[in-house]
Amino acid sequence: MNIIAWIGMLGIIIFTLLPLLKKENRSKEEISKAIVTVTIVIGIIVAVLVFSVNYLFALIAGFIAMIVFDKKTYTKKRLIIYFSTILVISIVGYFIFRDNPDYVLKHLKNNPQTTSLYVAENDEQLITYQSDIVRPLASTVKMLIAVEYAMQIDAGLLTKDSSVSVDDLKRYDYKNSNGNAHKDWLTEMDSKGSIKNNEVSLHDVAKGMITYSSNANTDYLIDLLGIANINERANSLGLTQHEEVYPIVSALLISKHMDSTSKSEKQLIQEIKEMPMEIYRSTAAKLSEQMKDGTIKIEDISFDLPMNLQRVWSDRLIGASANDYGKFLAIISNDELPEGAGDIARELLEWPMQYNPVNHERFIHFGAKGGSTAFVLTEAMYAEDHKGDKFEIVILTDDLNFWQGLMLRNNMNSFESKLLGSEDYRLKIQKELSES
Repeated sequence: MNIIAWIGMLGIIIFTLLPLLKKENRSKEEISKAIVTVTIVIGIIVAVLVFSVNYLFALIAGFIAMIVFDKKTYTKKRLIIYFSTILVISIVGYFIFRDNPDYVLKHLKNNPQTTSLYVAENDEQLITYQSDIVRPLASTVKMLIAVEYAMQIDAGLLTKDSSVSVDDLKRYDYKNSNGNAHKDWLTEMDSKGSIKNNEVSLHDVAKGMITYSSNANTDYLIDLLGIANINERANSLGLTQHEEVYPIVSALLISKHMDSTSKSEKQLIQEIKEMPMEIYRSTAAKLSEQMKDGTIKIEDISFDLPMNLQRVWSDRLIGASANDYGKFLAIISNDELPEGAGDIARELLEWPMQYNPVNHERFIHFGAKGGSTAFVLTEAMYAEDHKGDKFEIVILTDDLNFWQGLMLRNNMNSFESKLLGSEDYRLKIQKELSES
């Protein structure tokens, strides 16, 4: 649930209970209605937070429950109104949530300035649509960090089983800025008994960065591995369009670090936009160091960054071209890394093979990492099927509005699955994008 959803739920509770402050409104019927409404709202919150039910589905279910428990519902006029409303909502919901891979294709065709697609099959580039343009990677950049981790483990510079304090990771955990990623990872670690004496293994930290996309784990690893080493790795792998890496979480604090008390939001945005990237990166690195040593206590700071400032942060995330990541994926898929490092990288990146057994029916290898912000959605994956055919796919989208982001997230999996499974569909996309 995002902040708007929380405000909406709390607003319903407040406006439901507010009339009961007056004694004359506290009739048995009104109290009963208030109890039902508050119970349904709490049920929606629990369904979303505890059982991971889609917020929109939970909201619709709550709306239906309110209708069912309202005595006034059971008149002919009201039944017609409610039935019509539910029918319209169901039809709209169907068109939003049905599998429609062509929506992704349509978005790519209609937005060449903000989208890229790279597809290769058996080392042959099939589609290179706007793929030489640098765009924000979001969490897809964690693939590079995972490979640098694998290389340092293979070189004996680090040990997979070395212990990492959960409290050390907590110093990088900016709550509510990364969903529940870090919390969910810790919950899994706890359920598996992998937290001992408040410590986890370094390898589990790396897994949490990829599988759960924990930004806290990411910034911890960036510091441990060394920013210079990660950037040098990108160069050595031939990623010529890859921007320099810097801490992700601490960059969210840059506007707070500036003298914001005497500046409007518009002035802050302009100042950050005009800040040279070299200074922006060094500021993020400095703030990350202060988070590490406790000068900045991140647990005491609430995440309340306005959407316009989040947009600046998103626009300045580490970028690369789809071409670069297509080549990068091929290096992993074709076993061009040192054997030990390659095995470690595959173990981390091929988490979909572990978490979804159905993938074993289609693939020998399947590695992937996606990323997103309110404005960005990215995906990078490599696959090898049982016939030995290999694929690399990179999709980068930017400048998304709410509706585009919602629809792309709902249809991206079906688009990728069809792209991997159908030669005819690959040829269709190749033809349509070459003509656009």
